[in-house]
Amino acid sequence: MNDTKYKIRKYKELKADIRHIEIRLQEIEEEILEEKTGKTYKITSSVDQQTEKLMDKKEELLRVKTSKEREIQRIDNAMTILLDSEREIIQVVHIDHKKYWRVEEMLNLTYSRIKQIEKEAIEKMKKYIV
Repeated sequence: MNDTKYKIRKYKELKADIRHIEIRLQEIEEEILEEKTGKTYKITSSVDQQTEKLMDKKEELLRVKTSKEREIQRIDNAMTILLDSEREIIQVVHIDHKKYWRVEEMLNLTYSRIKQIEKEAIEKMKKYIV
């Protein structure tokens, strides 16, 4: 269960990582273009090697991005099976990293009831996330 909670808590970080990778990919694309067009008169093996390194870096970033996107999809998919109250608890406590008292106020539930609903929700989600 802790592994599932951990993955859910990383939701926003995963989204930020994906955005960061997209930005880095744009920079690599620009560097590759620069390498190819910047040295028009002299195409050397060092330019080719640098371009190849950039292409390898780009491929690795694309693999990492795809993996992180898959994690996001798993969490999103798992959230669809939850009841509204379960989804709200998971969203507020684990994704938005807010305190339990916020949920108590929003749903007018006791802390122990929230923990019980949360545990049930995590158990439901576990199948789809791990």
